[in-house]
Amino acid sequence: MAFRLTLHDVRFVDLLTDEAGHVVTAAQHLAEVLAGDQTSRVEAAQRLQAVDQEVDRAAHTVLRTLSATFVTPFDRADVYQVSWSLRRCVARMDAVADEIVLFQLGELPPGVSELVRLTVRAADVTREAVRSLARPEAITDPWIELVRFAKQAGRAHRQLLTSVTSTVTD
Repeated sequence: MAFRLTLHDVRFVDLLTDEAGHVVTAAQHLAEVLAGDQTSRVEAAQRLQAVDQEVDRAAHTVLRTLSATFVTPFDRADVYQVSWSLRRCVARMDAVADEIVLFQLGELPPGVSELVRLTVRAADVTREAVRSLARPEAITDPWIELVRFAKQAGRAHRQLLTSVTSTVTD
């Protein structure tokens, strides 16, 4: 089912774009966690945790607005799914940053920076795609780009796993 917003429901584009902006900010903080020393990692992880709380509030605003608006059941499910997906992206980034800080990891394998770079880029493309939800014809190019990023991330993840497991003796 295609994502459909009527002119009456265009306000959801603004709400979802706000939520997607938090994904971009979270990805930037995740990159800071990766690049920093232990002290700056803790600070960046705390900023990411604050963004996680902000995206929660943004998602709740979407859900409250959705509950108070007449929207067909199919459109309601679409808005909910987009909002929930954006929320989960930030939650996952927050969990990664939290684990890096909690485990007091030193230097991370080089493949991690590639994954974070792809995450930051995908977050930017996602925000732009969400801004275009009212114009379905404008979503094709970002969708194709996000699929390309997902393939690159899958390849980078497999290379990272190979690198990590081939050097471990214990």
